[in-house]
Amino acid sequence: MPDNELTILSWNLAMFERSADAPTYWGQSDVEASVRETMLAVKPDIVAYQELPGLVPFVETHDMVRANPRSHSGNLATLVAHSLMTSKPEAVTVTRTGLLTVFADRDLTVANVHLAPGRGSAEQRREQLRVVMEASPTDRVVVIGDTNTRVDEEDTFSELGLDAPRPPGPTWDGHRNRFRGPSGAFRAYFTRALTAGPVSIVDQRILDDPLDVDGQRFHLSDHFALLITVAW
Repeated sequence: MPDNELTILSWNLAMFERSADAPTYWGQSDVEASVRETMLAVKPDIVAYQELPGLVPFVETHDMVRANPRSHSGNLATLVAHSLMTSKPEAVTVTRTGLLTVFADRDLTVANVHLAPGRGSAEQRREQLRVVMEASPTDRVVVIGDTNTRVDEEDTFSELGLDAPRPPGPTWDGHRNRFRGPSGAFRAYFTRALTAGPVSIVDQRILDDPLDVDGQRFHLSDHFALLITVAW
């Protein structure tokens, strides 16, 4: 990976709950093991987790930024590859909203966010994004995570000076992923990435392949993971 590029994986892990389609014995340890396998296969530079149940999936190739704040649901955690930890990135917490990791040597901030849920919370999400942007001490900013935003909020991104290319497909798809059974049967771009300053998203990929365990096909979370590459 060139010095002016990074890969970032964002994943809301739904409190490690069991999919309605998973085997009855499927538990938290199985979720953690499967998340770890994905991490080792994808090898992202940075991982942004949302909705953790106080447990952070371990992978030996990464270290956790020393902050584990709560959002409105569960905890946030950011993992960084060992090669990027040599510069000792700084953690900045935005209460119940996000965890900013500041790489001063790269003039880059990666904000792991979990914004307010619900269609009626658009103004709250706008304010949360504004506060996150104000909290960043660098010109280059990548905001990634479960934004809970709807398509009709995309004008808000540009108003805040954020570039927000839509992911190549839904990052929530209750028709394909029946994590909670018949509920949630709609599609949305809840998990997405936004940038500000001289940094851009050059690639986006959705990790939406189901697991196949004992003949049962299911997903690890009600959200699909989003893998992006940013460059400057």
